[in-house]
Amino acid sequence: MERPTAQELYRRHGHAIFRFLQAATRDRTLAEDLTQEVFVRVVRGLERYDPRERDLAWLFRIARRLLLDHGRTEQRRPRLVREEEVVLPPVPPVALEGLSLAEALSSLPTSERDAFLLREVGGLGYDEIASATGGTAAAVRNRIFRARDALRRALAPALARARGRAGKESPA
Repeated sequence: MERPTAQELYRRHGHAIFRFLQAATRDRTLAEDLTQEVFVRVVRGLERYDPRERDLAWLFRIARRLLLDHGRTEQRRPRLVREEEVVLPPVPPVALEGLSLAEALSSLPTSERDAFLLREVGGLGYDEIASATGGTAAAVRNRIFRARDALRRALAPALARARGRAGKESPA
């Protein structure tokens, strides 16, 4: 089996990696930067890639490790903002409902959030997620189950409100 080039991998999977990183960080600019760094690491580590492995699983493993590294670095970095620099724009009610999923995702433990995003955004199978996260397929299934359950519970009030509005708007 022939080893793909970094350009081929980027062309085929760059968007999926970006979507995963954007969902994990909730920051488009940061996700773009991290996606670029993923493919820098791909170029550096391409000789270690096993062509028998699924491309996407290998790339997600790199992206997840980079995300974890970034998180550790950010935790150590002090954040200083002058009070006059803080400007909070008004948030319309519709936007608040749109943030519910992102807030619910960010409240999950990292292992559950990563497994959920690798499955739902990345489209990886349980074995591939286990390979990317260093766990077992059974543990991955368990993490995804717990993540889905927590998301269902967290989003239930917003879904109930949305269903209530939809029922009031439809003609009887």
